[in-house]
Amino acid sequence: MTWDAVHQFVPTLVPGDAIGTHALWIRQHLRAQGCRSEIFVGIDNPSTLAQTRSLEFVDRYVRSKSRTLLLYHVAQASHCADFLLKREEPLALIFHNFTPPELLIHWDPHAAFELLRAQEQLVDLVDKAQFAICDSKFNARSLASFGSLDTSVVPLPLKKRPRQEQSKSGRPIILFVGRVAPNKAIHDLITAVALLHQNVAEAELRIVGGPTSDLYDATLAGLVEALGLDENVTFTGWVDDDQLQREYRQASVFCTLSDHEGFGVPIVEAMTHGVPVVAFESTAIGETVGDSGLLLNAKSPQLVATALERVLTDKGLANKLSETGYRRSTSFAPELVGNALDRALFALGSEAQ
Repeated sequence: MTWDAVHQFVPTLVPGDAIGTHALWIRQHLRAQGCRSEIFVGIDNPSTLAQTRSLEFVDRYVRSKSRTLLLYHVAQASHCADFLLKREEPLALIFHNFTPPELLIHWDPHAAFELLRAQEQLVDLVDKAQFAICDSKFNARSLASFGSLDTSVVPLPLKKRPRQEQSKSGRPIILFVGRVAPNKAIHDLITAVALLHQNVAEAELRIVGGPTSDLYDATLAGLVEALGLDENVTFTGWVDDDQLQREYRQASVFCTLSDHEGFGVPIVEAMTHGVPVVAFESTAIGETVGDSGLLLNAKSPQLVATALERVLTDKGLANKLSETGYRRSTSFAPELVGNALDRALFALGSEAQ
């Protein structure tokens, strides 16, 4: 083992967030091997204080600068980046990618500006880092545009769940899970469901995730009303893990038309529950789905509605997608991802030293 300690840095640790969950899993994995590991945050979160340390305490946990790796999760602008650029210890990056600012500029100019600032920080981080880990090949290609850096691809780990009988509610349910954000293109999904409603009138779209933009929320609410879908579209807001598992168990099909994903955790979560996946093949989505879902090379409302109707009405197709998706989900098992992470941290790390 090359490193005596691997300390992670995240802008903040949010319960249930994919990056926060990833950081917690990495810490658990490293500690199980006897490697010291802490999680440092740029901004304390009251709900996760027991799990994190503030930046001001880093020196307390560094015994040997040359044998301590600082591992930064890159996904947004943060003063963690400025802090790490001044440190002497070896630096590595986990690049989760950025939402392209142009997808947010109309809805949230401040968020778009912060993403531009994050891109500027990344140029300096790539110049300083010894190596990087990316969630997907798509992310690795994106990172390469910011500079040359030894990079390995290690997907996010998803716990495999025992195959369970889906608890159907009696009406077809189309499920989306994720932030209610413009880049997720929920407006496209609602429009497609309006067309689907002409042939499958009882279908319900359930949108599970918290808001990010008041303007976008208002636009979606207006769209639902204008299309006459008040009884067919449900926004649940954020839900706890128990409720999330219930949402997956009752879903007939999972659908995402997102314009930008660095990985797509909910896609794999759906597959672990045996839920058929229909997805727009953008960015990393095709890579995550593989050949285990119905991938669309365009997302016109008619095309999406037709794909959803096929899955909802063709039991043979739905069962096939359920089976292949469930098998696909095993490639993200923690033990497999853990082995890949060790190779990236300790083999690639040794070469970079």
